[in-house]
Formats: sequence, structure tokens, C-alpha cells
Amino acid sequence: MERTTNLLTKRNLTLYALIILIAIISNPAHAQSGMDVFDESSIAPPSLADAEINTDTLELILELKDINTKESITDIHMNIELISVAASAKTIKYIGDNPILELNLPPGEWIITLKGDRLSTTGKDYYATHTLELTHDTNHTLYLLPVGSVEGMVYTDAKQTQVVEGAILKFDCSAYYGEAGEMTTDAFGSFKSEWLPATVCKIYAKHENRIGSKEVTISPGTLTSDIQIILDKDAVTKDNKIQVLLTAVTLILLVMLLIRLRKHLPKKAKKEHNQIQQPSKRTKDILDTLNPREKKIVNYLLENSNESTQNRIYHSTFIPKTSLVRSLLLLEQKKIIKIEKLGNLRKIKLTPWFLDKE
Repeated sequence: MERTTNLLTKRNLTLYALIILIAIISNPAHAQSGMDVFDESSIAPPSLADAEINTDTLELILELKDINTKESITDIHMNIELISVAASAKTIKYIGDNPILELNLPPGEWIITLKGDRLSTTGKDYYATHTLELTHDTNHTLYLLPVGSVEGMVYTDAKQTQVVEGAILKFDCSAYYGEAGEMTTDAFGSFKSEWLPATVCKIYAKHENRIGSKEVTISPGTLTSDIQIILDKDAVTKDNKIQVLLTAVTLILLVMLLIRLRKHLPKKAKKEHNQIQQPSKRTKDILDTLNPREKKIVNYLLENSNESTQNRIYHSTFIPKTSLVRSLLLLEQKKIIKIEKLGNLRKIKLTPWFLDKE
């Protein structure tokens, strides 16, 4: 009897093992190895759809062309920056054989910056900034400007025995587009600037009381390397020292004259001068969070009764038009200013919230 029971138990165990084996083989989730499962998945590159707002949007179709040759621009990686009052985003999209860039954006005013880079070239290739009021589905041809890149070193002397860390570089180009902003040399005395306009640029370098410069021709899609700038001049020459001294004496005399005239101002004028309101604590705290360009705009408005026009701000601050529009939109997005459109005139006002008057 005991032998029969053991035999039945072995048969049952064999049957259970066979059932489990069939279940594993028939289940596709266990039929593949861990490597096969990962092979079936894919990692998508950065997509513009991730940066866009999926609510009510309008279709903007941009056909990309070279401004000089009028030929279509293809086989290029396009860095895209989108800025509006309500949103801002950055992404990268590859433009293949079809020179079309499709964007789905909410209605409103947009600043679109495109920076093109072909992997087959040594430098950057194209740049464009376009501002438009998007009110309906639109097809538009956008002409991109050629750009290039430059890199080099800053030295203390012509023998190139010592590099300069922290030298301030300024790019003065004969064309006003691209990104020719100021920068400083790194710990190795080197610098690299991309998205420079394809034209003649003069690069100035300054460190302490020494300056130097170098003229460079920027070629489209090319990285111009081995640029060497020698700090071989004094920041203030002997001829200029006398002029600087005379200017300082003149300013001192002018200040003394203004102080004397102020004593004879009518009492009413003095009273009105003293009534100029000082910025509140909230206003000062918010100002500290702004970048230099935004702070320059806000300070101008504070000095002009808290309001002005876009045109006056442009002529008074010397901020480039595209950069000014971008900064104004960002300031409005932060609820610091309010932009009112009166025909072609744009009136800019500081908000009561920013002035702590709510």
C-alpha cells in the first residue's frame, strides 16, 4: 500500500512539472530573453511635440531657404527656440530631404530663433530670428543667414609664454545678426564663439590694464581656429591720460556748479523732487532676480513715471530690436509689465503688482 502511494505521488509531481513547463512556453512574455525585450524598445530623440502645448494650436509651416542662394536648406540639425508671453521652449529637430519645419503653436505673438548645424561642416551654418503674430494656420518661407565659428587663445606677449585667464572678449562684426556676445577666456586662456555672422569681425580682448585685438573673416559653416590675440597695448595710453584728467576736472567743476544752482531752486521744485517715490521692498527683490537686459528696461521705466513706448525704450537703452522684443515678452510673462497695442504703437507700463500697489 505504501509503495502504491509513493508511485502516485511521483506521477502527480511529474504531471505538475509538465503543466508548468507548457504554461511558460506558451506565455510570450517569458518566451523572450531580457535582451530581446530591450531590443524591441526604442529611445526617441528630443521631439518638438514635447515642448509644445497640446491645447488649441495653429499650424505654422516654415520652408527653410538660404538667403544668398535661395536654395532649400536640407540635411541639417535645427536648434529651435520658441518664446511667447504664455510659454517658452527649446528643442532640436533634424531637417532631412524635405526643407519644411512644421510647428503647432497656440495663437499669439511668437519669437522663433533657428540655429542650423550640419555635422559635415567644422563650424555652425545658419541663423535666423523671426517674430510673427500667429492668428491662423500659416505657410511661410524663412530665409536663414550664414554663420560660422571661431576659437583661439589670448596671450600676454608676442612670445606666447603666458596665457590669460578671465580676459574679456568683445566681437565687433560688420553684420548685426547671430550671437556675437561678450565672453571671457577659460583657465587655459582659450575661447570659442559660435553662431557669428559670416562677415569680417574684429575681436577685442582686455585684461586689467592691457588690451589687444585681431581681425578675422568668418566663413560660412567653418570653424576658424588658432586665432591668437596678444595684449600688447595699455588700456589708457599716455596721450589719453591728459584727456582723462581734463575730463575728470571738468566733471568736478560741473558737479560743483549743479550743487550751487540747486541751492537757488524754487522751494516748490525742491518739494516735487523729494516726492519721487522710492521702489518698494517687493520691487527691489524682484529687480534682483532679473537679468541685466531686463533690469535695464525696468529701471528705464521706473525713471520715466513707470511707463513708456517700445520705440523710446529701444532708442534710450540701445538694446537690439529682437532682443528687446524677447525681453519685453518675458517681462510680461512674469507680470512685471503690461504691453498695450495702440495701432502700430506699443505702450509699456509697469504693473501695480510689481510696484506693490495692489
